Amino acid sequence: MSSETSHPKVVVTGATGLLGREVIKKFQEYGSKWNVIGTGFSRSSPPTVFLDLTEFSMVAQFIRTAKPSILIHSAAERRPDVAARNPERVEEINVLATRHLAALTAELGIPFIYISTDYVFDGKCPPYEPDDEPNPTNFYSVTKRQGELEALKHNNKSLILRVPVYGEAENMSESAINILIDITININREAEVSMDNWQIRYPTNTSDIGRVLRDLSDLIISGRKEVPPILHFSATQKFTKYEICQIFGDLLGVPTTHLKRVDAVDHSDSVVIRPHDCCLSNKRLEELGIDTSTVDFVAWWRKRLLPARR
Repeated sequence: MSSETSHPKVVVTGATGLLGREVIKKFQEYGSKWNVIGTGFSRSSPPTVFLDLTEFSMVAQFIRTAKPSILIHSAAERRPDVAARNPERVEEINVLATRHLAALTAELGIPFIYISTDYVFDGKCPPYEPDDEPNPTNFYSVTKRQGELEALKHNNKSLILRVPVYGEAENMSESAINILIDITININREAEVSMDNWQIRYPTNTSDIGRVLRDLSDLIISGRKEVPPILHFSATQKFTKYEICQIFGDLLGVPTTHLKRVDAVDHSDSVVIRPHDCCLSNKRLEELGIDTSTVDFVAWWRKRLLPARR
């Protein structure tokens, strides 16, 4: 058996990000079964390799030298409000860099896993199967859908994995869920904060997503089963932002009387329109024999928030 077969190599882009860090950890937990290389941009430091994905010649040289068995592309601008303010830069990262990576990996015969989002759907007809027609409602989700199409067009070994995400953040701005902690504590001492109780979310832990990506990579490399080009993975627990704030308030022992529950959303003058309910079905993933279990949302946060309770 060749060393390549014994120890396949995975390259993970966005390895310094919220999801990328956990993907790296899950592959490393395998010990010597996988050789793992992470690339990053804004926060990269050894062993993470600095790589600007918009510098195509640099990227090509790196991939040709690394010769990965599989590439997981988790790097992206994932904040809808930031995407709306910086459309050209976000298109460069989310679409053009994806196109280049897909074409490059296809040329080298490398399977390409592209991390996408539940936001490619408009949230009107859940639950969504992988072959349901996307209908993105904001610029961020439009670029993620375009990234999907570029991956599928340029590499016939592409796999699109759509996920909603939360997890262990290095700073609050990394996650829309983590930001709610500061709002719940009310660090700005606001008399009233409007909090959405309309949009339904299915926060899925980065640790679980990392495990699923590792298991899918094993399946792809082994060739035991044919893996479809698009898959979904999501937790089944559902919450609104308002409900999450109530959970945080209870765990932290702080009042939430400053939070004004908003049960309806007026999109008439919104720059960013968020979908109502993008519940993703895990059916296709389970048919492949992939473990789709997830950590309990409240239990996970209890371990992290209770030590800070005053």
